[in-house]
Amino acid sequence: MKERKNERLIAVYVFLVVGLVITNLPMFWLLLCSIMPEADIITGPKWIFSPTLKNYIDLFQRAGDFDLPKNLMNSLVVTASTTLLSLLISFPAAYSIARYKTGGDNFSFWVLSIRMMPPVVFLIPISVLFSRYMLTDTRAGLVLAYLTFNIPFATWIMKSFIEDIPVEMEMSAYVDGYSQLDVMLKVIFPLLRPAVIAVGIICFIFSWNEFMYALVITFWKSSTLTVGAAKFITGYGIQWGRIAAATMLGIIPTLIVGYLGQRYLVRGLTMGAVK
Repeated sequence: MKERKNERLIAVYVFLVVGLVITNLPMFWLLLCSIMPEADIITGPKWIFSPTLKNYIDLFQRAGDFDLPKNLMNSLVVTASTTLLSLLISFPAAYSIARYKTGGDNFSFWVLSIRMMPPVVFLIPISVLFSRYMLTDTRAGLVLAYLTFNIPFATWIMKSFIEDIPVEMEMSAYVDGYSQLDVMLKVIFPLLRPAVIAVGIICFIFSWNEFMYALVITFWKSSTLTVGAAKFITGYGIQWGRIAAATMLGIIPTLIVGYLGQRYLVRGLTMGAVK
């Protein structure tokens, strides 16, 4: 019996190790390409080469059309603004749907269906509207575009957690003289804090990694880091080393945010607000 248990444990560990290697192999290869000379990348995959930091140095020296400080600042401002606005709008919307059935029984599913639709469906209408109202190539335009897929997701997640909070807690607060706003901010929000942080982290990652909207509705002034990395694809060739280096720099903020908020992700998305 003990031997069978050990065999199962070994099989689980082997499965986890294999899955970990497969999952992280693309990122490891990306890291290798970022420190690999361009000639070695073009001639074919090589595991033995002379590492170089030239690709990273070129990024900080404004190689080609890539402007690291500007692209990085655009990404930070747009992502932070989108995340904050998504939470501010989604929390009252989720509370209204969960407690007052706003829009009817099927309204919450309709909200989620917006997030389930391919983003390309909204691309042409958004491009036409932004062009008419002079929102193309602006940070405000990017924020509005990103809100279209972040708000439905955040609203749906927070709604499910609010429904898990007993209504009796709110009734007790009303008896104590709390107003509707007091109940939301002093009773519901503290209990919902792990879920709010978890949703905020996911919205941050969604916004930071977004490429298609940023590529279509920005040109130069408001280009994000993901779009900036794509500028190394030129008519004269593809600069794989610089693309890999720019991508590695773009991964760092999401890794930091994910690492700092991992306990909130686990608690917020698996345990619930009051479980």
